[in-house]
Amino acid sequence: MAAKPVSKGRARLDARGSAVRAPQGMLELDGPPPIELARDPALGPPPMPKKRRGKAGQLNMLDYPGESLTVGMPAPEFSLPSTLGRRVSLSEFRGKRVILYFYPKDDTPGCTMEACGFRDSFPRIESKDAIVLGVSLDDELSHERFAQKFSLPFPLLSDKDAAVSRQYGTYKEKNLYGRSFWGIERTTFVIDRDGKVEHVFRRVKVEGHAEEVMATLAL
Repeated sequence: MAAKPVSKGRARLDARGSAVRAPQGMLELDGPPPIELARDPALGPPPMPKKRRGKAGQLNMLDYPGESLTVGMPAPEFSLPSTLGRRVSLSEFRGKRVILYFYPKDDTPGCTMEACGFRDSFPRIESKDAIVLGVSLDDELSHERFAQKFSLPFPLLSDKDAAVSRQYGTYKEKNLYGRSFWGIERTTFVIDRDGKVEHVFRRVKVEGHAEEVMATLAL
């Protein structure tokens, strides 16, 4: 993982999610995912999950919308391991609004700020009869440590093979320090009580994002 100098005035986060100024010249690790998640771009994207076929053998594109997933479309169903100690499925929250957010990596500055934003807004989110689900490629142990460290009150889901991330069009080729790799592009979906996409936030900027999402729940 590459190290880069933190510019003057840049903040890091403590275990409460509060900003703490780093001394000038201090190094901060912030790079691509572990080497096992990196992929030679010459090989192209990883294989896509198989699409189900409908009547007469026709492909049902709603089963695999990817980047075309947008407002009004059914949110793809999933079942993933979670910090609840069991698999979590989207369908079990039917009748509630779901804030489903995809993030690159546990316990990194941007992802911590985003998670703590949802944590701090969680009582208000619950008051709107909504739930938060966080998804990344990290395994269950990493999720458990991240959730405990920052007292996250909502489940984190492990999408280790990126199958769900690709269904939602969030698994993208990235470039950092001249190196290409595949990973999650920060994205949030608000899913309505009937399981349809209500709002989509792509290429999310973490600062103020929780409030941005809260504004949609007021509609």
